[in-house]
Amino acid sequence: MRDLRMGAVGVIVSDIVTVLNGHYLQNKRSKMRNAIITMIVVLLLAAGASAYPDKDFYSDGNIMPGEHWNNVRIYNDDTIVDMLGGGVDSVGSYDRSTFNLVDGYINTLVAWESGTLNVSGGYVYTLDAMGQSTVSFSGLANGVSFGVEDSATLNVTGGSTIGIWAYNSGTLNLRGGVVSDLVVGRDQSIINVHGFGLGKTDTGGIYGYGQIYGAWWDETPFTISLGTAETYSHVNLVPEPGSIILLVFGSFLLRQRR
Repeated sequence: MRDLRMGAVGVIVSDIVTVLNGHYLQNKRSKMRNAIITMIVVLLLAAGASAYPDKDFYSDGNIMPGEHWNNVRIYNDDTIVDMLGGGVDSVGSYDRSTFNLVDGYINTLVAWESGTLNVSGGYVYTLDAMGQSTVSFSGLANGVSFGVEDSATLNVTGGSTIGIWAYNSGTLNLRGGVVSDLVVGRDQSIINVHGFGLGKTDTGGIYGYGQIYGAWWDETPFTISLGTAETYSHVNLVPEPGSIILLVFGSFLLRQRR
């Protein structure tokens, strides 16, 4: 059953890449980016065809620099696996296991069931949070496309990615980092954007469906395009406590002047 679900993820990833390519082709300025992504996909497919062995973890362990694996699966509630380097085609976290990516390269990273993923470095091509899993993306980590679905939660506080999709009842919390292209919200998903000077529009942006803008907690400005018209209704703007205090203080000063 789990192998079948991994196949389903492959279909979702294929759809995401198709959407990305479609969006980029609509924008002439993005043709170079489209070519780069296509090249990456070809390289990843070639790497996935290699004869690296599989690896299953049932207790704590590490993936070290220089190691290369095809499929890595992590089981049991108390298992913690740290990846410190190397390369893996596919990593799956099951049960309540924990996987920490510090450095290295992963083609497909998936949190199933109630697994936990902490990505603070390295490179992930596609990342999916499913079931009731929790995923954190931070630090100097880099990726291409992320998805959060079922009842999972994806927290982004740093790093860099191109696009993020939220499906079903998934929750996406944006608190930092770089999303260079788009976010998409569907079904009953929620996209919470935390920061200062927040705003959103239902027009403009790269694709004409609107955009989110403001600054993160470290005062870094950001603008993220919406990938569909539906996404606008899924976005919640959550001012940081500091901005609320400034607003209240400003209102107090205005009243004093009157």
